[in-house]
Amino acid sequence: MKILIYGAGTIGSIFAGRLALSGYDITVLARGTRLVELKQNGVILVNPGNNREEIAKVNLIEHLLPDNIFDYIIVVMQKTQIGSVLPILSQNISKNIVFVVNTASGYDEWVHAVGSDRLMLGFPSAGGERVDGRVHYFIGKGFMRAFQSTTFSEYSGQKTERLQKIVDIFNSAGISSVVTSNMDMWQKTHVAMVTSIGNALYKHNSNNFALAKSYADIKLMVLGIKEGFAVLTKLGIKITPSKLHYLKLPVFMIAPIFKIIMGTKFAETAMAKHTAAAKPEMICLQEEFDMLIKKSNVATPSIDKLRKNLSKDDSPIV
Repeated sequence: MKILIYGAGTIGSIFAGRLALSGYDITVLARGTRLVELKQNGVILVNPGNNREEIAKVNLIEHLLPDNIFDYIIVVMQKTQIGSVLPILSQNISKNIVFVVNTASGYDEWVHAVGSDRLMLGFPSAGGERVDGRVHYFIGKGFMRAFQSTTFSEYSGQKTERLQKIVDIFNSAGISSVVTSNMDMWQKTHVAMVTSIGNALYKHNSNNFALAKSYADIKLMVLGIKEGFAVLTKLGIKITPSKLHYLKLPVFMIAPIFKIIMGTKFAETAMAKHTAAAKPEMICLQEEFDMLIKKSNVATPSIDKLRKNLSKDDSPIV
């Protein structure tokens, strides 16, 4: 079983490290400084709970050639980066290409590039940050899976042998994973949530602890999520996975829970640090969701207020 992780950012490094440590033949495509780090030290994962380091040795490539064949190519990068790699993926002859990319705009470009038969989809319940070549990380488990689990899907929505195999691979590596039959609905639901959460964080310069101290901003964030769900419902898009229906509870019940969560190290690692590092992607996701809002003709006053925090500055937060 040969697996290529296409992208060596935080999530790509978590996937590569955990899979390699579990005995799989892992290759990572990396460039620049990150390639040098991996050549010198391997993938260094740091568990934030106990600060224990694990070092995984992986194969490295700088370019994917058409005849480089892997059982799975797992593409892990931001939506703003994906356009540049589609021509490369289109020429490669590997049969299973898994896009682990945040989007609310569907998969037409990806289908055009790699074909519907090769296209698979995924999304992680993991996060962290890279500091001095080390990846301080978490993997979703326990109560964190109330928000999301690492999830995989066929583009067709069918349950297939190759889909079950990749889920089994990730589960064996300690990355708890599940299957969905409709990743498009899953990802649109996800974007409806993360845009409001991210925009609430931007008001506080991506400081989740500061956000946790403002009940008014937490309440506005929850109202934004609810409006996003209303947009999806109006368009006939089911809230997916169904476990997220608890977010339809009254605001006075949900907001105190979010207030507690935002004051945790989990929120810092899983949410705040990502918004700080990925503002261009968050802008892209908001633009994609705005297209859905426009199509639905649903009033979104809370989302409109939250969006102003995102548009204050087009540059990433330092």
